[in-house]
Amino acid sequence: MMGGPFAGTLFNRGAAASQRDANCQGIIREMAGSQTAGSEVTDEMLAERMRLRGDTEAYAALIDRYRVRLLALARRMLGGSSEEAEDVVHEALVAAYHRRQTYRSGEVFRPWLYRITINRCVDRLRVKSRRPSSISLDDQPEATAASAGPLDSLLAQERERQLQQAVEGLPPKYRAIFLLRHLDDMSYEEIARATEIPLGTVKTHLFRARAQLREALQGYLEP
Repeated sequence: MMGGPFAGTLFNRGAAASQRDANCQGIIREMAGSQTAGSEVTDEMLAERMRLRGDTEAYAALIDRYRVRLLALARRMLGGSSEEAEDVVHEALVAAYHRRQTYRSGEVFRPWLYRITINRCVDRLRVKSRRPSSISLDDQPEATAASAGPLDSLLAQERERQLQQAVEGLPPKYRAIFLLRHLDDMSYEEIARATEIPLGTVKTHLFRARAQLREALQGYLEP
């Protein structure tokens, strides 16, 4: 079991989600501040400390590096719900710490963490009922609005909504592979490790996902 202030922010579910996140991020920043000289420390070095000693400071640094990207992935996987993404990522981060012994020394850390998160997303997709989703544009609306006029911004938001709906229409495995490639810029090899799918199958799934998206977005891709 973990102790100290870190456990009280990441593992206790009594406080409101927003307060929990604020507390967690504050503690992470304090921890990171004490390691400024270790900015060159790799994910794998931190993961090894976490695995061998249950080092919560090392794990806090890893969370600080990946939490925002995991939230973006989970939002896309789950249909744009920020609240649901927060819950799933929280569960995944807790599970990753408790399963730290499954991390193999020398293994690339990112696919290992993403595998746990993707599995949590897929589990949630299996059990939740089908319903129209509220599309969140939290990923990039401000940049769009700042760089374009009102009409261009509106059209960009409509394309974003259509893309999200098309991504939601993909089977979960296709969806995960597509997002890991295009949202997180993972290599095929990293995707294979993150999804536990053979490399050749990853490429086939990605090809089919792109084809399905092209068909779904045909009216929006044509001039």
